[in-house]
Amino acid sequence: MPTLSEPSLPSFFEQRQLSIGTLKHSSLPLEETTYLTIGAGVGSFIWVDHLIIHGVDPTTIVALGLEARPYARFRRLCRNSQILDHDRLRSDSGGTPDNIWAWPGYALREMGRDLRRGRVRHAARLAWQIFSEPVLHDPFTPQAGDVFTSLDREARRIGWRTIRRFGLARAVRKTNDGRYVVAYSPTMALKGGCRLIVARYVHLAMGYPRVRVLPELHQYRQQMDYSRHFVNTYEPHDHVYRRLRQTGGAILLRGRGITSSRIIQKLYEVYGHNPNIRILHLMRSPKPNGPHYEYARRLTRNHFDHQPYNFPKACFGGDLRRVMEQANDRERAELISLWGGITTAKRPLWERIITTGLTEGWYHIRFGRLAWVEPAQNGITVAVQGDVAWSEETQLRVDFIIDATGLEVAPERSPLWRDLLQCYGLPKNRAGQIKVTNDFEIAALRNTPGRVFTGGIMSLGGPFAPVDSFTGLQYAAQKSLESLIAQGAPGVRRLGPVRSVVQWSRWAVGVSP
Repeated sequence: MPTLSEPSLPSFFEQRQLSIGTLKHSSLPLEETTYLTIGAGVGSFIWVDHLIIHGVDPTTIVALGLEARPYARFRRLCRNSQILDHDRLRSDSGGTPDNIWAWPGYALREMGRDLRRGRVRHAARLAWQIFSEPVLHDPFTPQAGDVFTSLDREARRIGWRTIRRFGLARAVRKTNDGRYVVAYSPTMALKGGCRLIVARYVHLAMGYPRVRVLPELHQYRQQMDYSRHFVNTYEPHDHVYRRLRQTGGAILLRGRGITSSRIIQKLYEVYGHNPNIRILHLMRSPKPNGPHYEYARRLTRNHFDHQPYNFPKACFGGDLRRVMEQANDRERAELISLWGGITTAKRPLWERIITTGLTEGWYHIRFGRLAWVEPAQNGITVAVQGDVAWSEETQLRVDFIIDATGLEVAPERSPLWRDLLQCYGLPKNRAGQIKVTNDFEIAALRNTPGRVFTGGIMSLGGPFAPVDSFTGLQYAAQKSLESLIAQGAPGVRRLGPVRSVVQWSRWAVGVSP
């Protein structure tokens, strides 16, 4: 018997397959649609955009989620991790979630804006950058604000406001007529009641389940009211920088991905106002050399693995994409570990900050793990266990611990995914995520003719390596659309050359599809 993710769901949701007659005779509000995407974030938006451009009537599409704007959660995570609208994301020019053709890319758009404003010199530098990357220049990355503005424009063009439905999905079940029913609450709590929506094609795009809370952080917060001293980078923590700017202090930083690099930059900016700041960067183990694949080796400096994007560029559309698609489950997991992992971008400013900090002594790197944490007067006492088994613990007093180890990726951390895993026994791949086909369908949920698709981080270890990127979300949407076209899904038309040119022209002038 499957276990429900929420005890107050309708009792008939204990079954693996529900009768449409039972649903219609229940007292719960019921509506029907053809295409349903759960999450209403960037992944959902891209899938809906593909559907509409391929000819689907927007009135047959519903996007269920908690945010009015598709990028709202992503923007919130960016801002918490100190990436403001004028800062640049870790994405390439062709990763355009507002434009399925990826042309013009963000680099060309930024050049055009500069020329219109008379900034000829900056436009020329951009032109040189995109034509010389990555050999002679660092790869171009778009400003966060440009991405958000472009998504707003495309949302208006496709009528996102009429497609999005506010609600929190609680459970998904197969129906006896080849469709799916989703139980959702119109509010964050089930006090608002439960409603049902039936769809033939479902797309699951909830993203990361939550902010990662490591055991020692969770235990410390449970026992002590010191959460303001022990923060995760994806949580609001501006008070840390305000306090450091006023009084200075010692910070213990964990994690060595791109988020930690941005936090170090922020701390360096604060250091410019108050030099009484010390940073202890705790890493699990030394990293003298990066991994290598065939004749290529990843650059490593100061124990940071450097890579422009979360995966090599060839994974996005080159030969490595083909290698990944043709690999078996075990090989894919090995390639994910080899090509991906914890990396940061090689940006001159970040390298200069690290070098300066090590030279001047206000930035230190220590290898080991956090053994325990205890409150101290106006701060925290931490014990650091060395990276070898026989090393002794070192006790330190710090003012703040900043955890930059990332977001939670395990499907079980999401109530909806956990319910699906328990109810239908969804298989996982070797990377620990949901197993999907090369079309990003969850085969275990097939309910012919109905289909369930997914993408993003939950499909990591599948046919495409950089799934957690704008290009990855677009690729997953494109492959699912190809599957829908092949089975003759209602309203979906093939995007041939003529229709593609017409649709791109409508996008260019901002006219609805």
